[in-house]
Amino acid sequence: MRTRSLGAVALVSGLALVCSACGGGQSAAPHRQHKVQPQKAHSQEPSSTTTTSAPPPSTTTTTAPVAASGPPRCTFAHLSVSVGQVGAGLGHEGVAILFENTGTSTCSLSGYPGVAALDSAGQQVAQAQRTPSGYLGGMQTGSTTPPVVLLGPGAVASALVEGTDVPEGVASSCPTYPALLVTPPTSTLSARLTVSLPGCSPIEVHPIVSGSTGTTKPASG
Repeated sequence: MRTRSLGAVALVSGLALVCSACGGGQSAAPHRQHKVQPQKAHSQEPSSTTTTSAPPPSTTTTTAPVAASGPPRCTFAHLSVSVGQVGAGLGHEGVAILFENTGTSTCSLSGYPGVAALDSAGQQVAQAQRTPSGYLGGMQTGSTTPPVVLLGPGAVASALVEGTDVPEGVASSCPTYPALLVTPPTSTLSARLTVSLPGCSPIEVHPIVSGSTGTTKPASG
């Protein structure tokens, strides 16, 4: 009877150990839940780029324009524009346009003045062609570069304007221009001069030269 009791006790104890081992196994390896951590917004940090400085511009030596030696050009404010002597020969008529320095210091003139022929209403109807010389005047034959004329206070330079009074082709008459609009080569301002000039052929203007005749060559030439 005692022996049977001891066996029952041993059996109960064994079962308890088995159950204890089972419970111990579950505690040793619990189920782990993986939490998803929220991702931070990636702040864009400035990329690590190497800044290369542009090479300094090549050194270029520029020379400031050197003012031309000699007196300044005559301005319109210091010029008096007027009609000079009128000449004629073999169907050609010409008038010298005078440029007088009314200033107090020497100035220079060079080149061709602008000359437009006006009709009786004061409208521009023809432009003078620029030629080095013509029948009545201008520069010496063969010269093509206008001279630089230095004008002291009160000095005069001139340019000759020419036209013809002989009808060409089948024409029986020619226009006559009652006035000219003259623009010095150093200005955009003009002076209106009352002088009659025929226009059977295109009128011509020659370069400004020293003196009041508008020519540096013999009148016959």
